[in-house]
Amino acid sequence: MKVVREYAEAMAARIDQSLLEAEGIFSDVLNENLLYASIFPGSNYDIQLVVADEDYDRALSILNATIVEDSPKQE
Repeated sequence: MKVVREYAEAMAARIDQSLLEAEGIFSDVLNENLLYASIFPGSNYDIQLVVADEDYDRALSILNATIVEDSPKQE
């Protein structure tokens, strides 16, 4: 699994996850329930959207083509 993006807000991660799902790419959101993700942005507790290694390039391309408010940190 590879991290496609990191977020400060779980909702933004879930929106991007739904975009990937619509394109047939399975993804998972990690660390979304950690309080520290929102208190200390940039910490090791950032909310992460991960995909299988073989889907990474396609997922990145899909997400880069989509603009969402509350932009995540680019990798």
